[in-house]
Amino acid sequence: MVVIFTLSSMPGEVVNATVARTETVQKIGHLFLFSFLCLAYFKATKNIVLSMFLTLLYAIFDEFRQSFTLERSSSLSDIGVDMIGALISGIFLWKILPKLPERLKNLLLK
Repeated sequence: MVVIFTLSSMPGEVVNATVARTETVQKIGHLFLFSFLCLAYFKATKNIVLSMFLTLLYAIFDEFRQSFTLERSSSLSDIGVDMIGALISGIFLWKILPKLPERLKNLLLK
């Protein structure tokens, strides 16, 4: 959450000049960061649906807060990409996690 908060607090010109120069890179960043956020929520809650819901809430909060940042705006499409990331994590947790070796499962379950 700290990484997402920090990146979305940067003014638009800083983001465009350093972190994400194209919209495609920005969308990919949203996808990965919110996928990892959903996994972190799962590690804390052990509940896939709750993890996805908390990710949605944070995506909405982050886009709203970002609308007050210089040269930045909020976007429903960003929230959609964030939720695709959460959905990818949710599917991973639901379908793939049970099939992983115990050592890998323990990274998320303990």
